[in-house]
Amino acid sequence: MSRKPIELEVKGMMTPRERVWNAVMKHAKEGKSFTKTTLQDLCNPMVRWTVVDDYLECLEAGGFIRRVAGKGVAPGQWGEPIHYVRAKDSPDAPRLDKDGKAVMQGMGTLAMWRAMKVLKSFDYKSIAQAATLGPLVVKPEAAKSYVNALARAGYLAQVKASKPGVPAVYRLAKNTGPHAPCITKRKTVFDRNTGSFAELETAQEVCDGIDA
Repeated sequence: MSRKPIELEVKGMMTPRERVWNAVMKHAKEGKSFTKTTLQDLCNPMVRWTVVDDYLECLEAGGFIRRVAGKGVAPGQWGEPIHYVRAKDSPDAPRLDKDGKAVMQGMGTLAMWRAMKVLKSFDYKSIAQAATLGPLVVKPEAAKSYVNALARAGYLAQVKASKPGVPAVYRLAKNTGPHAPCITKRKTVFDRNTGSFAELETAQEVCDGIDA
């Protein structure tokens, strides 16, 4: 199942998968096994059954949970639900595909956000370099787009203006939390640390883009 656009995962300030993983961790701390139903009951706001089902398959394939009892319930039949326990720890909800392999989507944005917190000042080239590590590669073009968007949304303060062939230098002016603000398809910056949106276009710019 494909992920929803980030702006649709606002409520609760956690994504559905993060809420499921928090429920897994709660059972693990109490030393209890869990079923899909018990996890869903702990999620607030509630997570759709299909999301719980899909994510548990990813977690099992990745070795983060394992089955300890039950054979499952076939559609329209009675049976003992599958019981799981946590097999591997993770402070954050594992980002996995259906085969249990790590998903890199969104990691580049997070790496850039973290780099901005560490560097006293930066341009888009230094952010791309700092965010690139191992298999994670952040291209300069992606860094430039992200830096420009955050600057326009008020997250960055300009230290030095750009010159021909030399990019502008910025510093982080608004550190709102651990989650990286994201550029949405609606041309806004969504910050799930605060649940807020910042427009990247003025009303006049939107109007200028409308065909006469």
